[in-house]
Amino acid sequence: MLKTRIIPVLQLKNNTAIKTVNFCNERMVGDAITHVKIFSNRLSDEMVILDLDGTQKRKTNKNYIKRLSKECNMPLMVGGGIRTLNDAHNLFQSGADKIIINTEFYYNKQFIPTLVKIYGSQSIIFSLDVKSNGKDDYLTYSNGGRKKQTLSYLDTVDCVSNLGVGEILINNIQRDGKMQGYDLKLISNISKITDKPLIALGGCSCKQDFKLAFEKGASGFAAGSVFHWIGESILTIKRYLMENQVPVRLLPND
Repeated sequence: MLKTRIIPVLQLKNNTAIKTVNFCNERMVGDAITHVKIFSNRLSDEMVILDLDGTQKRKTNKNYIKRLSKECNMPLMVGGGIRTLNDAHNLFQSGADKIIINTEFYYNKQFIPTLVKIYGSQSIIFSLDVKSNGKDDYLTYSNGGRKKQTLSYLDTVDCVSNLGVGEILINNIQRDGKMQGYDLKLISNISKITDKPLIALGGCSCKQDFKLAFEKGASGFAAGSVFHWIGESILTIKRYLMENQVPVRLLPND
């Protein structure tokens, strides 16, 4: 069985680590390089860096990503402002192992297949950002959660799966930073229509949330607040998951 992954998330703004609530209400976390060093020494399996400046300014911050990547001893996923092949190239050259695509997919359906052809499926992650519509369903969003899209969330998942993405990052905007648990219904619904690995994001509050997300179909668990504000230990989380028959890596070579 494939091992599940614990994936800390850092959001960047003005080269500083922050944490949002519902994609806004920013709160400073501290020096980003320091946090990368800390997570690199605490058995994290991978790391996500979301460059909010890149999202808002439509420009990747390749120089700062390069600085961060030098301190990161685990696979690094980077998202924010990736609109062109040159953007992707710059991030891979700066140390990204995987890149996260959201907005450009909705405007250029050939973007993902082109990236997959050049860099391989395993390097391309799609970020599905949604909000509940209050009627037992979800609406898809792009542009950092600011623009509602017409394509349904299930059709979006089906489309990006067929286009060849390696994984799908699932994020309910309404749970971002709220520490009320992952959206288990959303994870379950998506796991039923795709065989792509799913990374849960948004709302994690404790180690039990990782187990619940695994039971609904997630194989990666991305989180920020539970590490920044609760101080949950990655080793403690992994031991808990292992005790509950969730496969994890306790050592880098496991």
